[in-house]
Amino acid sequence: MKKRLDYLDMTKGLGMILVLIGHLQGDSIFTFSPYIHPLCVFIFSFHMPMFFIVSGILRAIKNDEVKSFKDIAKNRFKGIMIPYYWFSFFYLIFVVAALIKGEIAVQTLLLNIWYVLSCYGMNVLWFLPALYFGELLFIYMRRKLRNDTHFIAVLVLSNAVVYLLAYFLGMIEYRTAFAERMHDLATVILRPVLVCGFIAIGYYVHRLLSAGTRLGDFFSRPETDEKGRISAKYRLAYIVLGLMLFAVCFAFFRINNGIDFRSLAFRNVFFFFLCALSGSYGMISICKGLPRVPLFCFWGVGSLIFMATHNSQTVLTFALKTAMYVNQYLTRARGYICYAIVIIIITAYSSLMIYLIRRFFPFIIGKPVKFLKKD
Repeated sequence: MKKRLDYLDMTKGLGMILVLIGHLQGDSIFTFSPYIHPLCVFIFSFHMPMFFIVSGILRAIKNDEVKSFKDIAKNRFKGIMIPYYWFSFFYLIFVVAALIKGEIAVQTLLLNIWYVLSCYGMNVLWFLPALYFGELLFIYMRRKLRNDTHFIAVLVLSNAVVYLLAYFLGMIEYRTAFAERMHDLATVILRPVLVCGFIAIGYYVHRLLSAGTRLGDFFSRPETDEKGRISAKYRLAYIVLGLMLFAVCFAFFRINNGIDFRSLAFRNVFFFFLCALSGSYGMISICKGLPRVPLFCFWGVGSLIFMATHNSQTVLTFALKTAMYVNQYLTRARGYICYAIVIIIITAYSSLMIYLIRRFFPFIIGKPVKFLKKD
């Protein structure tokens, strides 16, 4: 079994906490913490590109060039699309339950079925087909365009065209349901191209930092102590660099005032990329400097499950009621305490789901079920 890279697991784990915080929006949340909105906007400026960049780093590490495209597509389908369909099925169960209760119309159920089948994705599940097809597009293009210069040129041009198309699609008014569904399909087609762009950034930056240069040695061959651990001097340097990159992201994130990768709303593309790259590599650098934190790694290994389960409305309602109860006794700190309670409860729930699914229902995430052998 290949050794996992702790700093990438921790990046994904802390990234999922950011996703959770970023999704805690709406009147019910801002009533407790109205000042939390800028934090959500800051998180949205880079958190999705960060996961795609990590995917690119992993593609470089795993050296996919030596594997057949068919095998890669099959294995990634098991690891990404099988969970997509399972979690979509679970989501649809709740939609059907709401329909039976008379809380929604049948058109809402049909719309959500369309989201699943078209790969537009219900709620946060859009991320999975976008990642899957983005990875396959990257691998396919790398094999067709062996020359790095040609590959990068085609990728830059295709991304520029997609950003223009996304801009114009956002300006169109969709007056009919058919027009809206065609817009959904266009979004599904365009997303993987943009995802492929960030995967390529992660891939080539990792290759650059793996080369035998002074900069590459700083990142890939840090000074270690007698036990083989990264020295404190280098850990501090990684953390300081990460904080500096975060500062760049924080300085400019308000210009776009909110990014939505799902609906391809990027606004100023230059500042979108500036914040996406500085925020993403800021998080990666900080996690490289931190010592291994098992809980962060646990969230990172189970990041797909965390992503798919953290937005439970039932758990959110319970967390809000608990926060309101505590607020009766801690009124002076209501913003901080109540928001923290909501985050802790949802995180605990998603952590439990990670354990249960990985331990007892691994088929949901495309892994084989291990049966205990009897003596």
